[in-house]
Amino acid sequence: MKKLKIIQWYTGDIARHQIRVISACPSMELVGAYVHHPEKAGMDAGEIAGIDPIGVIASNDMEAMLALEADCVLYNPPMERYDEIIRILASGKNVISIIAGWNPKKHASYPEILQACEQGQSSLYGTGLNPGLSYEMALLASSLCTDVESIYIKTCEPQDSLSEVFLTAFGFGKTEEELAGTSDMTYAMFRCLLDVTDLLCEKLQLPHDGQSFTTEFEPAIKEYNDKIAVRKGTMAGILIKAATTYGDKPVATIEMRFLLGNEYVSEEFLAGRPKQGWIEVDVNGTPGSRITHETYMEHDSIGTWSTGTRAINAIPFVCAAKPGLLSPLDLPLARMIKLHS
Repeated sequence: MKKLKIIQWYTGDIARHQIRVISACPSMELVGAYVHHPEKAGMDAGEIAGIDPIGVIASNDMEAMLALEADCVLYNPPMERYDEIIRILASGKNVISIIAGWNPKKHASYPEILQACEQGQSSLYGTGLNPGLSYEMALLASSLCTDVESIYIKTCEPQDSLSEVFLTAFGFGKTEEELAGTSDMTYAMFRCLLDVTDLLCEKLQLPHDGQSFTTEFEPAIKEYNDKIAVRKGTMAGILIKAATTYGDKPVATIEMRFLLGNEYVSEEFLAGRPKQGWIEVDVNGTPGSRITHETYMEHDSIGTWSTGTRAINAIPFVCAAKPGLLSPLDLPLARMIKLHS
Protein backbone atom coordinates (compact mmCIF):
# COMPACT_ATOMS: atom_id res chain seq x y z
CA MET A 1 0.00 0.00 0.00
CA LYS A 2 1.31 3.44 -0.92
CA LYS A 3 2.14 5.56 2.09
CA LEU A 4 0.39 8.91 2.49
CA LYS A 5 2.93 11.73 2.51
CA ILE A 6 2.40 14.30 5.27
CA ILE A 7 3.80 17.78 5.99
CA GLN A 8 3.62 19.11 9.54
CA TRP A 9 2.98 22.86 9.31
CA TYR A 10 4.12 24.52 12.61
CA THR A 11 5.65 22.38 15.33
CA GLY A 12 4.20 23.34 18.73
CA ASP A 13 2.83 21.10 21.48
CA ILE A 14 0.12 19.40 19.41
CA ALA A 15 2.35 19.06 16.35
CA ARG A 16 5.11 17.35 18.31
CA HIS A 17 2.61 14.66 19.30
CA GLN A 18 1.51 14.36 15.66
CA ILE A 19 5.10 13.92 14.47
CA ARG A 20 5.59 11.09 16.96
CA VAL A 21 2.39 9.33 15.85
CA ILE A 22 3.05 9.68 12.12
CA SER A 23 6.62 8.42 12.48
CA ALA A 24 5.22 5.22 14.05
CA CYS A 25 2.44 4.74 11.48
CA PRO A 26 3.13 2.24 8.67
CA SER A 27 0.63 3.88 6.31
CA MET A 28 2.03 7.44 6.56
CA GLU A 29 5.34 9.17 5.98
CA LEU A 30 6.39 12.60 7.22
CA VAL A 31 8.09 14.38 4.33
CA GLY A 32 8.33 17.95 5.64
CA ALA A 33 8.07 20.16 8.70
CA TYR A 34 7.49 23.90 8.44
CA VAL A 35 8.57 25.94 11.47
CA HIS A 36 7.84 29.50 12.53
CA HIS A 37 10.81 30.07 14.82
CA PRO A 38 14.17 30.44 12.97
CA GLU A 39 16.03 28.54 15.69
CA LYS A 40 14.09 25.36 14.77
CA ALA A 41 15.08 25.55 11.09
CA GLY A 42 17.67 22.89 10.31
CA MET A 43 16.65 20.65 13.20
CA ASP A 44 15.46 17.10 12.59
CA ALA A 45 11.68 16.87 13.08
CA GLY A 46 12.21 13.89 15.36
CA GLU A 47 14.47 15.98 17.58
CA ILE A 48 11.78 18.69 17.77
CA ALA A 49 9.24 16.02 18.76
CA GLY A 50 11.48 14.51 21.42
CA ILE A 51 12.22 11.24 19.63
CA ASP A 52 15.15 9.86 17.62
CA PRO A 53 15.98 11.61 14.31
CA ILE A 54 13.67 10.59 11.46
CA GLY A 55 15.55 12.18 8.56
CA VAL A 56 13.14 15.08 7.99
CA ILE A 57 14.81 18.47 8.37
CA ALA A 58 12.58 21.33 9.50
CA SER A 59 12.51 24.48 7.40
CA ASN A 60 11.10 28.01 7.56
CA ASP A 61 11.26 28.28 3.76
CA MET A 62 7.58 28.33 2.75
CA GLU A 63 8.31 28.05 -0.97
CA ALA A 64 10.33 24.88 -0.36
CA MET A 65 7.47 23.38 1.64
CA LEU A 66 4.92 24.25 -1.04
CA ALA A 67 7.13 22.60 -3.66
CA LEU A 68 7.22 19.28 -1.80
CA GLU A 69 5.11 16.40 -3.05
CA ALA A 70 2.63 15.59 -0.29
CA ASP A 71 -0.91 14.31 0.14
CA CYS A 72 -1.83 16.28 3.24
CA VAL A 73 -0.70 19.13 5.46
CA LEU A 74 -1.43 19.04 9.19
CA TYR A 75 -1.89 22.76 9.75
CA ASN A 76 -1.46 23.98 13.36
CA PRO A 77 -1.18 27.79 13.37
CA PRO A 78 -1.63 29.92 16.49
CA MET A 79 -4.61 31.61 14.78
CA GLU A 80 -6.60 31.31 11.55
CA ARG A 81 -4.31 32.15 8.64
CA TYR A 82 -6.28 31.60 5.48
CA ASP A 83 -3.65 33.37 3.38
CA GLU A 84 -1.31 30.43 4.06
CA ILE A 85 -4.07 27.81 3.76
CA ILE A 86 -5.00 29.13 0.32
CA ARG A 87 -1.43 28.76 -0.94
CA ILE A 88 -1.16 25.23 0.45
CA LEU A 89 -4.46 24.16 -1.13
CA ALA A 90 -3.50 25.68 -4.47
CA SER A 91 -0.25 23.70 -4.42
CA GLY A 92 -2.26 20.49 -4.55
CA LYS A 93 -2.18 19.45 -0.89
CA ASN A 94 -5.17 18.67 1.32
CA VAL A 95 -5.25 20.64 4.57
CA ILE A 96 -6.47 19.42 7.96
CA SER A 97 -6.46 22.19 10.54
CA ILE A 98 -7.15 22.30 14.27
CA ILE A 99 -7.63 26.08 14.25
CA ALA A 100 -9.45 26.84 10.97
CA GLY A 101 -11.55 25.37 8.20
CA TRP A 102 -14.78 24.50 10.00
CA ASN A 103 -17.01 26.95 8.16
CA PRO A 104 -15.21 29.90 6.55
CA LYS A 105 -18.15 30.95 4.37
CA LYS A 106 -18.41 34.39 5.97
CA HIS A 107 -14.71 35.12 5.68
CA ALA A 108 -13.65 37.58 2.99
CA SER A 109 -11.25 34.98 1.58
CA TYR A 110 -13.93 32.30 1.07
CA PRO A 111 -14.05 32.64 -2.75
CA GLU A 112 -10.26 32.32 -2.83
CA ILE A 113 -10.44 29.18 -0.66
CA LEU A 114 -12.84 27.55 -3.10
CA GLN A 115 -10.71 28.64 -6.04
CA ALA A 116 -7.59 27.18 -4.40
CA CYS A 117 -9.37 23.86 -3.79
CA GLU A 118 -10.37 23.77 -7.45
CA GLN A 119 -6.90 24.70 -8.65
CA GLY A 120 -5.14 22.15 -6.47
CA GLN A 121 -7.93 19.54 -6.51
CA SER A 122 -7.57 19.59 -2.75
CA SER A 123 -9.76 19.73 0.36
CA LEU A 124 -9.89 21.74 3.59
CA TYR A 125 -11.13 20.14 6.81
CA GLY A 126 -11.31 21.60 10.32
CA THR A 127 -11.27 19.29 13.32
CA GLY A 128 -10.27 19.10 16.99
CA LEU A 129 -12.11 18.81 20.30
CA ASN A 130 -13.98 22.10 20.62
CA PRO A 131 -14.66 23.00 17.90
CA GLY A 132 -14.58 19.55 16.39
CA LEU A 133 -15.74 16.67 18.54
CA SER A 134 -18.36 18.87 20.24
CA TYR A 135 -19.94 19.66 16.85
CA GLU A 136 -20.02 16.00 15.84
CA MET A 137 -21.55 15.03 19.19
CA ALA A 138 -24.33 17.56 18.56
CA LEU A 139 -25.06 16.02 15.16
CA LEU A 140 -25.09 12.53 16.72
CA ALA A 141 -27.41 13.61 19.55
CA SER A 142 -29.81 15.17 17.05
CA SER A 143 -30.19 11.83 15.25
CA LEU A 144 -32.58 10.70 18.01
CA CYS A 145 -34.93 13.63 17.44
CA THR A 146 -37.88 14.17 15.15
CA ASP A 147 -37.65 17.89 15.84
CA VAL A 148 -34.86 20.17 17.15
CA GLU A 149 -35.47 23.60 18.65
CA SER A 150 -31.99 24.49 19.93
CA ILE A 151 -28.57 23.11 20.82
CA TYR A 152 -26.41 24.04 23.82
CA ILE A 153 -22.80 22.84 24.11
CA LYS A 154 -20.88 23.28 27.36
CA THR A 155 -17.17 22.68 27.80
CA CYS A 156 -14.82 23.11 30.75
CA GLU A 157 -11.20 23.04 29.64
CA PRO A 158 -8.27 23.22 32.12
CA GLN A 159 -5.14 24.29 30.25
CA ASP A 160 -2.32 24.06 32.80
CA SER A 161 -0.70 21.18 30.88
CA LEU A 162 0.00 23.45 27.89
CA SER A 163 3.33 25.09 27.16
CA GLU A 164 4.37 28.62 28.09
CA VAL A 165 3.71 29.73 24.49
CA PHE A 166 0.08 28.57 24.55
CA LEU A 167 -0.62 29.86 28.06
CA THR A 168 0.66 33.30 27.08
CA ALA A 169 -1.25 33.33 23.78
CA PHE A 170 -4.49 32.39 25.55
CA GLY A 171 -4.17 35.41 27.83
CA PHE A 172 -3.49 33.82 31.21
CA GLY A 173 -1.96 36.33 33.62
CA LYS A 174 -3.29 39.40 31.80
CA THR A 175 -5.50 42.01 33.43
CA GLU A 176 -9.10 42.54 32.37
CA GLU A 177 -8.05 45.88 30.85
CA GLU A 178 -5.28 44.25 28.83
CA LEU A 179 -7.64 41.61 27.46
CA ALA A 180 -10.17 44.27 26.47
CA GLY A 181 -7.50 46.32 24.66
CA THR A 182 -7.65 46.59 20.88
CA SER A 183 -4.15 45.12 20.48
CA ASP A 184 -4.94 41.89 22.37
CA MET A 185 -6.11 38.92 20.27
CA THR A 186 -7.20 36.52 23.04
CA TYR A 187 -10.95 36.99 22.64
CA ALA A 188 -10.70 37.12 18.84
CA MET A 189 -9.10 33.68 18.92
CA PHE A 190 -12.40 32.17 20.09
CA ARG A 191 -14.66 33.81 17.50
CA CYS A 192 -14.22 30.75 15.29
CA LEU A 193 -16.80 29.12 17.58
CA LEU A 194 -19.41 31.16 15.72
CA ASP A 195 -18.43 29.37 12.51
CA VAL A 196 -19.44 26.11 14.19
CA THR A 197 -22.73 27.34 15.66
CA ASP A 198 -23.65 28.68 12.22
CA LEU A 199 -22.71 25.34 10.68
CA LEU A 200 -24.91 23.43 13.14
CA CYS A 201 -27.88 25.58 12.19
CA GLU A 202 -27.13 25.08 8.51
CA LYS A 203 -26.75 21.30 8.71
CA LEU A 204 -29.84 20.82 10.91
CA GLN A 205 -31.87 23.40 8.97
CA LEU A 206 -32.55 25.52 12.05
CA PRO A 207 -33.78 29.05 11.29
CA HIS A 208 -31.17 31.69 12.18
CA ASP A 209 -30.48 35.33 11.38
CA GLY A 210 -27.82 36.61 13.78
CA GLN A 211 -24.94 35.98 16.15
CA SER A 212 -24.00 36.75 19.74
CA PHE A 213 -20.52 36.64 21.29
CA THR A 214 -19.90 37.48 24.96
CA THR A 215 -16.96 37.05 27.35
CA GLU A 216 -16.61 37.08 31.14
CA PHE A 217 -13.30 37.61 32.91
CA GLU A 218 -12.40 35.26 35.79
CA PRO A 219 -9.63 36.49 38.13
CA ALA A 220 -7.11 34.16 39.74
CA ILE A 221 -7.90 33.47 43.40
CA LYS A 222 -4.27 32.50 44.03
CA GLU A 223 -0.95 32.90 42.26
CA TYR A 224 0.50 30.49 39.70
CA ASN A 225 4.28 30.46 39.23
CA ASP A 226 5.33 27.65 36.96
CA LYS A 227 5.44 28.02 33.18
CA ILE A 228 4.30 31.64 33.36
CA ALA A 229 3.46 34.09 36.17
CA VAL A 230 -0.24 34.52 36.94
CA ARG A 231 -0.79 36.99 39.74
CA LYS A 232 -3.84 36.99 41.97
CA GLY A 233 -6.57 39.04 40.29
CA THR A 234 -5.25 38.54 36.73
CA MET A 235 -6.85 36.19 34.24
CA ALA A 236 -7.10 32.56 35.34
CA GLY A 237 -10.22 31.80 33.32
CA ILE A 238 -12.65 33.16 30.79
CA LEU A 239 -16.22 32.24 30.03
CA ILE A 240 -16.98 32.46 26.30
CA LYS A 241 -20.52 32.23 24.95
CA ALA A 242 -20.81 32.06 21.16
CA ALA A 243 -24.33 31.71 19.78
CA THR A 244 -26.13 31.73 16.47
CA THR A 245 -29.51 33.36 17.04
CA TYR A 246 -32.98 33.66 15.55
CA GLY A 247 -34.61 36.91 16.52
CA ASP A 248 -33.38 37.43 20.07
CA LYS A 249 -33.21 33.72 20.98
CA PRO A 250 -30.05 31.55 20.82
CA VAL A 251 -30.50 28.54 18.54
CA ALA A 252 -27.03 26.98 18.69
CA THR A 253 -24.68 27.92 21.54
CA ILE A 254 -21.17 26.94 22.57
CA GLU A 255 -20.29 27.88 26.15
CA MET A 256 -16.60 27.46 26.91
CA ARG A 257 -15.06 27.67 30.37
CA PHE A 258 -11.37 28.11 29.61
CA LEU A 259 -9.24 27.99 32.76
CA LEU A 260 -5.74 27.56 34.05
CA GLY A 261 -6.86 24.91 36.56
CA ASN A 262 -9.69 24.25 39.00
CA GLU A 263 -7.74 25.50 42.01
CA TYR A 264 -7.12 28.94 40.50
CA VAL A 265 -10.74 29.97 39.85
CA SER A 266 -13.80 30.54 42.03
CA GLU A 267 -16.39 27.90 42.85
CA GLU A 268 -18.98 30.12 41.14
CA PHE A 269 -17.02 29.95 37.89
CA LEU A 270 -16.99 26.15 38.03
CA ALA A 271 -20.62 25.79 39.09
CA GLY A 272 -22.02 25.96 35.56
CA ARG A 273 -19.61 23.48 33.99
CA PRO A 274 -20.79 20.17 32.46
CA LYS A 275 -22.44 17.92 35.02
CA GLN A 276 -20.00 15.16 34.11
CA GLY A 277 -17.07 14.86 31.73
CA TRP A 278 -15.77 17.98 30.07
CA ILE A 279 -18.06 18.29 27.03
CA GLU A 280 -21.84 18.28 27.42
CA VAL A 281 -24.14 18.54 24.42
CA ASP A 282 -27.81 19.21 25.07
CA VAL A 283 -30.21 19.04 22.13
CA ASN A 284 -33.56 20.58 23.02
CA GLY A 285 -36.00 18.73 20.79
CA THR A 286 -38.48 15.89 20.53
CA PRO A 287 -37.22 14.01 22.42
CA GLY A 288 -34.47 15.92 24.24
CA SER A 289 -31.03 14.37 23.79
CA ARG A 290 -27.95 14.88 25.97
CA ILE A 291 -24.45 13.46 25.48
CA THR A 292 -21.40 13.95 27.72
CA HIS A 293 -17.78 13.12 26.99
CA GLU A 294 -14.58 12.84 28.98
CA THR A 295 -11.03 12.15 27.84
CA TYR A 296 -8.65 10.71 30.42
CA MET A 297 -4.98 9.75 30.61
CA GLU A 298 -2.46 9.12 33.38
CA HIS A 299 -0.38 12.16 32.43
CA ASP A 300 -1.28 15.73 31.66
CA SER A 301 -0.98 15.99 27.87
CA ILE A 302 -4.62 15.11 27.34
CA GLY A 303 -5.72 18.07 25.22
CA THR A 304 -2.73 18.15 22.90
CA TRP A 305 -2.75 14.35 22.51
CA SER A 306 -6.46 14.09 21.70
CA THR A 307 -6.64 17.09 19.38
CA GLY A 308 -3.63 16.01 17.37
CA THR A 309 -4.81 12.42 17.12
CA ARG A 310 -8.23 13.42 15.76
CA ALA A 311 -6.53 15.28 12.92
CA ILE A 312 -4.29 12.32 12.10
CA ASN A 313 -7.17 9.83 12.12
CA ALA A 314 -9.01 11.99 9.57
CA ILE A 315 -6.13 12.00 7.05
CA PRO A 316 -7.06 8.92 4.95
CA PHE A 317 -10.67 10.04 4.63
CA VAL A 318 -9.85 13.64 3.73
CA CYS A 319 -7.32 12.49 1.13
CA ALA A 320 -9.97 10.24 -0.45
CA ALA A 321 -12.72 12.89 -0.41
CA LYS A 322 -13.86 15.14 -3.20
CA PRO A 323 -12.07 18.49 -3.50
CA GLY A 324 -13.53 21.43 -1.60
CA LEU A 325 -14.55 22.49 1.87
CA LEU A 326 -15.38 19.43 4.00
CA SER A 327 -17.47 18.91 7.13
CA PRO A 328 -17.82 15.65 9.15
CA LEU A 329 -20.99 14.92 7.15
CA ASP A 330 -18.89 14.65 3.98
CA LEU A 331 -16.64 11.93 5.40
CA PRO A 332 -17.02 8.40 6.77
CA LEU A 333 -16.75 8.12 10.53
CA ALA A 334 -13.12 8.79 11.46
CA ARG A 335 -11.58 6.05 13.56
CA MET A 336 -8.28 4.92 15.00
CA ILE A 337 -5.54 4.22 12.49
CA LYS A 338 -3.15 1.30 12.93
CA LEU A 339 0.12 2.63 14.32
CA HIS A 340 2.31 -0.45 14.01
CA SER A 341 2.82 -3.18 11.43
